[in-house]
This record gives sequence, C-alpha cells and structure tokens, in this order.
Amino acid sequence: MASQNSGERDAEKAPQEPPQGGALVDSEPSRTIQGFPWVVVCVSLYVTCFLYGLDTTIAADVQGSVIAAFGHVSQIAWIGAGFPLGSVCVILFLGTLFNTFNMKWIFVGTVVLFEAGSALCGAAPTMSALIVGRVIAGAGGSGIYLGSLQYFAVMTTEKERGFYMSLIAMFWGLGAVLGPVIGGAFSVSSATWRWAFYINLVIGAVSAPAFLLYLPAIHPMQGVSVRRRLASIDFVGAILGAGLWTSFLLAFTMAGSQWPWKDGRTIATFVVFGVVLVLYMAQQYFAFLTTPARRAFPVHLLRDRTQVLLYASTAAGTTTLFVVVYYIPIYFQFVNNDAALMAAVRLLPFIVIAVAVNLVSGAFLHFIKIYKVIYIVASVFLIAGGGPLMVYLDPNSSTGLIYGLTILVAVGTGLSMVTGYTIATLTVKPEDTGAALSLQNVSQIGGQVIALAIASQIYQSTAIKDLSVALAGKGFSQTEIQGAVAGAQSFLFKSLDGELRDKAILAVTNAMQMTFVMVPVAAVVMKNERLFGGPVVAVGG
Repeated sequence: MASQNSGERDAEKAPQEPPQGGALVDSEPSRTIQGFPWVVVCVSLYVTCFLYGLDTTIAADVQGSVIAAFGHVSQIAWIGAGFPLGSVCVILFLGTLFNTFNMKWIFVGTVVLFEAGSALCGAAPTMSALIVGRVIAGAGGSGIYLGSLQYFAVMTTEKERGFYMSLIAMFWGLGAVLGPVIGGAFSVSSATWRWAFYINLVIGAVSAPAFLLYLPAIHPMQGVSVRRRLASIDFVGAILGAGLWTSFLLAFTMAGSQWPWKDGRTIATFVVFGVVLVLYMAQQYFAFLTTPARRAFPVHLLRDRTQVLLYASTAAGTTTLFVVVYYIPIYFQFVNNDAALMAAVRLLPFIVIAVAVNLVSGAFLHFIKIYKVIYIVASVFLIAGGGPLMVYLDPNSSTGLIYGLTILVAVGTGLSMVTGYTIATLTVKPEDTGAALSLQNVSQIGGQVIALAIASQIYQSTAIKDLSVALAGKGFSQTEIQGAVAGAQSFLFKSLDGELRDKAILAVTNAMQMTFVMVPVAAVVMKNERLFGGPVVAVGG
C-alpha cells in the first residue's frame, strides 16, 4: 500500500549509522500522504492522544467525589496509579504487536480497549470496578499513544518528524495538564465525576470514522504467516514485565501508608518484586524461550549510550510534570481552601508555558541541531524553579511566587519531557526505530508510575505522621486523617479553626515540600556535562 511503500522509502533514505556529537543530520525524503487525508489522519491521532493525556491525570481532582461515593480511602492511590500501571504493563507487548501485525487494526483495537475501560469507570458500581476500569483504560491508552508515534515515525520525513511528534507530545501534555481542571469541573457539576470518564466515549465515537476510513494499513511483516508472527512474540517477557511493574507499584503504594514497613505483607511484596525483577532480567539477558532479536525489552539499545541517557532524561522530564500537576492543586486546596475546580485552574500558567515551550522546542529541533543544549537549558530552569519550591511551598507563600516558580519548572518540563522521542528515532538505524520508540514509552510511562509511587510515598507517609502529631488528642481517627491527606480534607478540616487548623495545614504543606525534592533531582540527571558525550557541534547549517 502507498503508506507502507512510503515508510519503506523513508527507511531506505535514513542514515545507516547514528550521528555523533549530539547533533542531528539532514535528510530530504518525500511524504506521499498529502492533502485532506493527511489532515484527517493527523487530527484523529492527536485527538486520541489528548484523551490519553487527559485520563492520565483526570483522577487527581475527582478523588474526593469518588471517596464520597464509595468510601475505601485506603484504595484511593490506585485511582491515579491504576491508569499508568495498565499502560506500562503492556507498552512493550503492544510495541511488538505494532511491529508484527497490521498497524491499523492493532491501533483500532487499543482504541476500543481504552473506550471499554472508560465506560467501566463511568458506570462503576464499586471502587474495585473503578480501579479495574482505570487499568483497562490505561492499557488501551498506551496503544493509542504508541500507535500514534509509530504512525508518524513511518509516515513523516526526518525534517518534519520533530514537528509532528512534538504535536503528539503537545496534545498529550495538554490533556495531562488539563486533566485536573476538567475532572474538577465534572466533580462539582450536576453531571458528576462519572462524566469525567464518559466524555471519552463521546469523543471516541466522533473519531471512529476517521480511523476506519483514512488511517493507512501498514503491514510490517506482510507475507509472513500468522503462526510465524505469533512465534516471534516474547510472551514470557511480556508476562514477567507486567508482573514486575505490578509488584513494584503494589509494594511502594501500600508500604508505609497502608501497611507498616515491618508488616509481613510489606516485606512479602518487596520480596516478590525482587524475585520478579531477577527473573525478568535473566529471561531477557539469556533470551529464554525467545531469541535476542525477539526479546520484549530492547536490550541491545542499552549498549547505546545516547539511548540510555535519553531514557533517563525522558523519565526525569515526566517526573517534573506529574509532581507539579498532582501536588500544586492539593496545596491550594489546603492553603487557600480552594474548591477542586479552582485549585486545578491555578495550574493554567504552568499549562500554557509547558505546552508552548514543548511545541516551540519540537518545531525548532531540526534547526537547533545540538540537542544536548536543550537538556542543559531544561535542567537550569528545573533547578531554578524546583529548588525554591522545596523551601517556599508553605502556607505563607504568595500565590504569585508559587506561579512564578511553577512557570520556571514548566519551561524545563516543556523542553525535556518528550524531546527524547524525536532524538531517539533519529539516532538509531531505521530497523531500530520501533524499538527506540518502545524504550522511550517505557521511560515516559514507567517514569510516571515511579514518580507517582515515590511522591505518594513521601507525601502520605510524612503527612500522616505529622498530621497525627498536630491533631493528637483531638478525637480524630487514623482513617479520618488518611482521608484528609488523600484529598478528602473537607470531612476533617471544616471542623478545624484557629491555631489548630494552621498547625494541620503546616503539617500537610511540609510534606508537599518534600515531594518537590524530585524536581531538582530530575534536573541533575540532565545537567551532567558529559550527558551526550563528544564535542558540541552543529551539522547541516
């Protein structure tokens, strides 16, 4: 088909060896899909990426309403973490499917899975059903995101790839930062929090005809029998990888906040995580029940220093985004007594700057050439904004100061969050493009899982301990304190006034300060002077 042939011609003209010195190389192939079909394909892919980003964070501001409906405060962390867990558990497996079967129908299948999960979330009769729906939606959403990246990697030229991929990141990022705002709006409206998930069904139904009629069918292994294609998939690696992320999140979500660190259940979950990690590493290294070329994880790219550092930098950029998006609204809820919607609206300065910087950096990456500079500049802004947030995020800080610091973080986040996707595809051989995208997806989504797990562990453990001290002897149960820390603070904080309320707010904001340690730490990952090695040179103009 035309799109397939176009992808093959692009691959033939791509550089056969990755460039050196942190610079990109010019190439001038042509793109065959033009005009109205191209516009329809682009718009449909970008809209679904927006939905994926939206669902990534929309739970941040509906948690209070969900707890009011179902109770079970102890399970609240899974509302947010279940979505990225579903994504990261299947992202490598889906990458294999996209490289093995007709990309169009794999993509359509993931859209259906995403919509099914959203429907279950909206109609959930219990907290457990909602969590299952979040995991299912996350699994489908990762296919939407990866499929969009795969399509643009195949259909675009090297010169324009940075721009089109930055638009994927822009729409995903726009959805991610608008998630709390839209979720908060639904949670306080007559539509209720359920429409925060039902909205995906409406937009998905509008986009469906575009996928079916205009999305090109690309066959990476055309002519190969289905049996041979199935035999090429590393099912053992896929299962172990899913088990690895599940056991990790279970251990770090439940330990400390729900189970004491010395509890047998806590110890058991960490033991299981360690065992699965060793099994996964051994299975991938020795290619057990698979072959080196068919392993689920692109192990061979770990020998490429640039790919490894891009992996770390993308995870770092993702960390800075989610720490701000999840904890700044909570800060304003406690300090200013903002409603969920108003607290989320206060993210708008961060949203506008992060999205704008990301779009500009993607559009000009081809002209800048020296991608090392982008990460150095990003790290400077992240340290300038994240460092002071560790100190000044307290009840007495002015709103203007918080806005200013988050804007600095937004610049660094916009520069670093997804730049690695474009660079990764341009610094590998053509046959490794899909593997490079998969590695970046694991970095971004896995970085989200790790960031949320660690930040939640820091915040909840510290806040519960300090809030218990501040409210000691006042008759509040541990469940009520946990509910306040988790965001359902109205049940407890409305009963507080005067000095006692001030002490409680100080205890919570001090815990928030500690989560922002992750921002400058992420910046340090990027700021290493030898980040990409070699001389800083410009190529092609």
